[in-house]
Amino acid sequence: MQALLTIDELSSYLHKSVASIRSDVSRNPHALPPICRLPGTKRLLWRVEDVERWLAKHVVVLDMMTPLTVSTPVRRGRPSKSEQVAKRRRSVK
Repeated sequence: MQALLTIDELSSYLHKSVASIRSDVSRNPHALPPICRLPGTKRLLWRVEDVERWLAKHVVVLDMMTPLTVSTPVRRGRPSKSEQVAKRRRSVK
């Protein structure tokens, strides 16, 4: 017999809130392990094996030997007034 996790148990297992899990069930089911639904019930259950397999697929291993690249800051929309004035001053010189 396979062990089944309730939503409260899955919440503590994944370190996510119950509300977040309930929301993900309908809005983003790929953000959760596969759900095990018993016939005739609406109860949300997960098999421990499925949860562990799902977690194993989402493990990210960082190589400590490669240096982390510094990303450039993301440009936001239109420049502020002070940035526009500074740019004009630089182009006039």
